Amino acid sequence: MIQAGHQGRPASCATLHVKKCNLGAASAAGRERDWTPIVADAAARALRRDGYRVLRRPADYRAHDRARFAAFVHFDGALPNCASGASAGFTLGTNPALAERWRAFYAPRFPFAFRGLNITTNESGYYGFRRVDAAEKLLIEFGELSCPAQAAWMKPRLDALGGLLARFIERELRR
Repeated sequence: MIQAGHQGRPASCATLHVKKCNLGAASAAGRERDWTPIVADAAARALRRDGYRVLRRPADYRAHDRARFAAFVHFDGALPNCASGASAGFTLGTNPALAERWRAFYAPRFPFAFRGLNITTNESGYYGFRRVDAAEKLLIEFGELSCPAQAAWMKPRLDALGGLLARFIERELRR
């Protein structure tokens, strides 16, 4: 299962009675809710091409899913700009090994700081974790959209970031 963070908002908030309609990060380079579907779709395409069944979800939906792996795609925003970077989140009380493996996989490919794991309560308490029963769940912040240098690096690589995510998921599913 791959969820594109903030996709479909603000329209989905009203129809699905979402109390806190977080529209995600935005900058002159773009909006998170526009970027996350590009990454999620690229990852889903790559996985399907390799024979995997993929549930592709927007930010808000009614279903409760079951999956072997759940990835939640995001881009960070920070004030002041460039105070953040890539990070990963996992549910509290679970083993952080998956998030550590993502950090080891992604950090060498990302030319900016990888800030850490569960660096905010929004990461560890992400609502999407409750929407899916999966052995492996991972929230990914690919980088800081509000940092001009990071955004300039990420924007032309959105499809490639989806490909990286697919490669990582495939590695994890073969473990």
